[in-house]
Amino acid sequence: MFRTVLKREILHNLYSLRFLISLALVIAAFAAGAASFVRSQAADLEEHREIQGQYLANMRGLAEGSATDLAVRRQTYTLKPRASGFIADAQEKYLPNAVVYSAWNVFAFQNRSGSANPFLVRFDELSWTFIAALVVSFIALLFTFDAVSGEKETKTLALSLANPVSRGALLGGKMASAVLSVTAIVLMGALTGLVIVIVLGQEGISAALAGEVLGFLAAAALLAATFAAFGLLASVVARNANVSLLLALTFWLAFAVVIPNSSTFLAKGLYPIESAETVQRNVTAAFGDLDKNAPPGSWMMNSGNPFLPQHELRANLQMKRLLAEKGIRDKYHQAMFRQFERTRLLTAVSPVALFEYLTEAVAGGGYLRFRKAWDDLHVYQGQLLGFFKALDAADKDSPHWFNPNENVSTTRKPVAFERVPQFEERPLALADRVGPALKYLIINVFLLSAVYFLAFIAFVRYDVR
Repeated sequence: MFRTVLKREILHNLYSLRFLISLALVIAAFAAGAASFVRSQAADLEEHREIQGQYLANMRGLAEGSATDLAVRRQTYTLKPRASGFIADAQEKYLPNAVVYSAWNVFAFQNRSGSANPFLVRFDELSWTFIAALVVSFIALLFTFDAVSGEKETKTLALSLANPVSRGALLGGKMASAVLSVTAIVLMGALTGLVIVIVLGQEGISAALAGEVLGFLAAAALLAATFAAFGLLASVVARNANVSLLLALTFWLAFAVVIPNSSTFLAKGLYPIESAETVQRNVTAAFGDLDKNAPPGSWMMNSGNPFLPQHELRANLQMKRLLAEKGIRDKYHQAMFRQFERTRLLTAVSPVALFEYLTEAVAGGGYLRFRKAWDDLHVYQGQLLGFFKALDAADKDSPHWFNPNENVSTTRKPVAFERVPQFEERPLALADRVGPALKYLIINVFLLSAVYFLAFIAFVRYDVR
């Protein structure tokens, strides 16, 4: 009987006006998002090529000056725009996308290619994830909010249950038909967007990108299932379709709008951290203490003779200042990361937030991508420092007094740029994506099961008369 119910409900959905309107809306949205992405991606890639060219030219010039110039000068590495940004932009225009480093430290992160207009910072890109998060979640509710209460009003629910069909099969058929119908709509929209990206885009569709598209479709189906369960719950709790619609809209407003956009409020209220101004004051205070306790002559400088004892004092003081600042700022960065991650777990009660986190992991972007680049740059910084120290050790004209900010007391010989280790961002491997995705997947499945179970219990006790 489940198949019979499923077939009937699917046909009912396909022939309904809501299906046709939803299909047209989603296809138009996916097409507009794909066209917008292709257009902006070309400009973003060109901008990144210019930035990367300047970055490499700057490093080459420093290497031709001296190995110490290369080691002490701060560089800024900017992440490349992702080819799968049309699937999930993951708010990367507003997340850090550049890291400042030298051979001695990874200092900070920044945003180098955000919105040109600061008044637009709260606007989202028309990516597949954004469309699905708002539109698809609403459509899933649209297909289920009157699945029970609406049939009760038309007197067809009692007639259906008069046949040899269990309430579980009937509710399950309605649930499955809604999920399949919404997933079909998403699939048509995704295929339309994919064709536009292939035809108008500069890059082809790789196997990795195809896998990300499939992962997105699976996450969208899970999102549709979760909101379909909420729609069924609204339908069996209420006694008429109008009340069911009001409850469904309440669910959508809470889980698709309010909770996902409350992260800043939750973070500041539950997980407060020091402000950037406080951190800077702490750094300044640490510098002041070190300067007061430094041996006399620590700030003297005469670049004419690198072997002057004052250069060793100066190098020691500069190193202590670097380590003090590094300790303070590293602690601050880790606090920021913990605050962000803990807030994410709180907003994970929202299916929309879970969907966004899942697609971020599937597409290998957003916060996960930044953290990998941040950690990899720490590894690269250590490699660059080891390379520089080896060059300095081989120079008999160097006093080998390491100063992380100046080129006075270490090797002044140039180095061939081709010998310098280069950093290249590596995409997130499958193992890097599975862990975070699995965590949010488990939460989502649990939430879906809980909501559907409540809907089932309510339907078992539902008066169909």
